[in-house]
Amino acid sequence: MTQLNPDGPVIAASSLGLVLFGGIWMLFAVPFVRGLIVGLRSDSWWRPFEQDARGRYGVLANSRFFASFRSPEPDIRTQAGLITRWVFWTIVVAGLGFYPVTLVVGLVKALTTP
Repeated sequence: MTQLNPDGPVIAASSLGLVLFGGIWMLFAVPFVRGLIVGLRSDSWWRPFEQDARGRYGVLANSRFFASFRSPEPDIRTQAGLITRWVFWTIVVAGLGFYPVTLVVGLVKALTTP
């Protein structure tokens, strides 16, 4: 007599959830990491939010969805505005990353338990 493996549906559901929610997380994590790299390379943490010479905004403010993150004119920028932008992005990336991480942990547990 064969016994059904109860971990099979768990593994399938977790894998599907990881693909879906991991993809959503990547939509925010990749621009965030690119913004960090741009900020480090240019020595200006405003750079990922600024408009370049071609009129395009940086990686953290380049779409309509992220338009609220666009930097103001240089004479009215504040450190609080810069900190708010980076803290918001950090919270979003960390918050969206929590569920995919729990799915990975669940998958590892399901695959390694006998």
